[in-house]
Amino acid sequence: MAKKIGIIGLGRCGMPAAEKYIENGYQVFGYARRPEVIKKFQEIGGIHVENPAAVAQNVETIIIMVLNDPQVIEVITGPNGILDGTHEGLKVIAMSTIRRENQEWVAQKCEEKGVQFIDCPFTGGPARVKAGTLTLIVAGPTPLVETCRPILEVIGKIHHVGEKIGMGQSVKHCNQLLVCVTHAAVMEVILLARKLDLDPNLVCDIVGRGIGGSDYFRLLSKSILEHIPSPGGLGQLAKDIGIVINTAHNLRIPLYTATSAYQYFMAAISMGLENMDGADTMRVLERLTEP
Repeated sequence: MAKKIGIIGLGRCGMPAAEKYIENGYQVFGYARRPEVIKKFQEIGGIHVENPAAVAQNVETIIIMVLNDPQVIEVITGPNGILDGTHEGLKVIAMSTIRRENQEWVAQKCEEKGVQFIDCPFTGGPARVKAGTLTLIVAGPTPLVETCRPILEVIGKIHHVGEKIGMGQSVKHCNQLLVCVTHAAVMEVILLARKLDLDPNLVCDIVGRGIGGSDYFRLLSKSILEHIPSPGGLGQLAKDIGIVINTAHNLRIPLYTATSAYQYFMAAISMGLENMDGADTMRVLERLTEP
């Protein structure tokens, strides 16, 4: 009998994840709204069904990779959501980056219906999904994590950060703080190099090789300078840094650099770039500094 898995959220990372599971012998059931997404999913061998409840009815494990908090809540608890298709043994692995309190809330709703839940945001973009090298930030009961290990390890490496739901989100929020601050810094490095009549490619190559470099610095600078896709969409990054700032506000702690970085993303959104690639935030600085 073929292994089965459900994926809801067939976007930037969800579609390559579906393809990866199909390559590894899984029957993949999914749900999407846009016709072009449904068509692509079916072309790679996925089985499209009419709603999240139908996905749940066909599988024992569902991976959620939708964009934001409202979408996570809707696909789990909304009409024809996962909980309307629940059955014994159903497991939900929630990989979207959302507010911790919302992850805890949907996990509680799942528990009330007997559905097991893993908190599992990740780092790494589509290329790392395809390579099976995502960093999976996992929180949940150890026995459940071990049960789901073979499924998770198809797309990445497990880092089990704790038993309590929400801990995975909190670790991811720390990660996204650094990602978004680095994002802003990379843009400023490129701008400064250009204004100093330096070759920004050369500057970024040198910086990337030194103590100021990082994987994200090298990846993003290459994306900006060579006009190739970066790991994250602009709207997604804006959402993530917004969550970080909201969390800091609730904890009554200042995050000065994160707040500054947030303004870049909001400026980009105000320019109509919300659906663009993360590297397109460079347009904000270019517009602000053009003669």
